[in-house]
Amino acid sequence: MRLRHFRAEARRATNEAAEELGCSRGKISQMEAGMYRLQHRDVRDLLRYYGAPPEESATLVEQARRSAEPSWWAPYAEVVEDWFAFFLGSEGEAAYEFNYEQLVIPGLLQTTGYATALTAASRTVEPEHRSKVAELRLERQRRLAEPIPLALDVVIEEAALRRPIGGSEIHGAQLRRLVEMAERPHVGVQVMPTSVGAHSGMDGKFILLEFDDFSPGVFVEGHPVLGARYDVEDPVLIGTYRGIAKALREEALDQEESKAFIREVLSELT
Repeated sequence: MRLRHFRAEARRATNEAAEELGCSRGKISQMEAGMYRLQHRDVRDLLRYYGAPPEESATLVEQARRSAEPSWWAPYAEVVEDWFAFFLGSEGEAAYEFNYEQLVIPGLLQTTGYATALTAASRTVEPEHRSKVAELRLERQRRLAEPIPLALDVVIEEAALRRPIGGSEIHGAQLRRLVEMAERPHVGVQVMPTSVGAHSGMDGKFILLEFDDFSPGVFVEGHPVLGARYDVEDPVLIGTYRGIAKALREEALDQEESKAFIREVLSELT
């Protein structure tokens, strides 16, 4: 995306970029569309040709260099579609994530038992792939334990807290995990009580990713037959979901109220 941006800013056609790099126009188009594995030397030479700022050029060249390494999710490739691979790679580089969930606990905060029970109930995951899908969801959580962890805010509907996925023991363990994670300085957990009525998130679940060096991205999951969408190029869409995220944080219970609410739901299980 940034290669295309800087080429347009420099007013260079794809054939001019191709001539500079000594390649075909198709390769330039494929590089810009994410359909061609980027070589860091190609990225360096193109950005120099486009006159891109040195600091961002260095960041992009390093990104290209790292893209040649096996992705952390490579062991799960058979259960990862292309659009989700793009999201996973983005989440791995994000500085901040906001996740609004209506029906289930967010994947980054799920326990092993909860993730396994949830995947086992899915009609969109093949039985032979269920264990890998659950493992992948848990592997994503590594970002929360890194030396410079992903900052995470979640807003969860009350209904998701009360749904006894996996039975009372797994349900209780999941609620305790939420309270435990909410104590971490880089994790914010807020509850949207059903009593609030209509609010800004009624259109559905979504994940918003923010980066130190790149434009934000938004992941919107739709009907299983229609698929999902991860978009980093639609400023209107991203601006809309940024606004929804801000409103949801204001409309939901605050952090302390939310922890008390979760503990109350937990006490009702005993």
